[in-house]
Amino acid sequence: MARRNTSVQPVQPVRVVHYVDPAMQSDLQRYGLLNPAEMIRQQQRNTELYLRWKTRQAEIKERDRKYRRFWTGFGALVGLAFLGLVAVIGRLVFNFLAALDLGVLALPVVLVLVVSLGFGGHRCITIVQHWH
Repeated sequence: MARRNTSVQPVQPVRVVHYVDPAMQSDLQRYGLLNPAEMIRQQQRNTELYLRWKTRQAEIKERDRKYRRFWTGFGALVGLAFLGLVAVIGRLVFNFLAALDLGVLALPVVLVLVVSLGFGGHRCITIVQHWH
């Protein structure tokens, strides 16, 4: 057995290194060079752009709500039609199998045989090869 090292190593303090992003630095320098009138104009322009963005987001939200409502209803209709189709096909298959005079107890056996044909036959073999 290997010996365990019982001495505890001291935890080193975390040292944070900050790298200045040149792109941000140029923006900060640009703001520092503006006079107060230009700063006010820039703030007003930013406020105007923000209000336009807010109205555009509200329009997008309303359009998305309408599309979601339409597609939810359409999806429900398609889902209901699909379930109806499955029920009709199931009933037709049941009537076909019942007409064969196999009896009611043979239906589960036939279903198990049909389902079991879809499984098996393919085996995955995992090969682990060690290269040097």
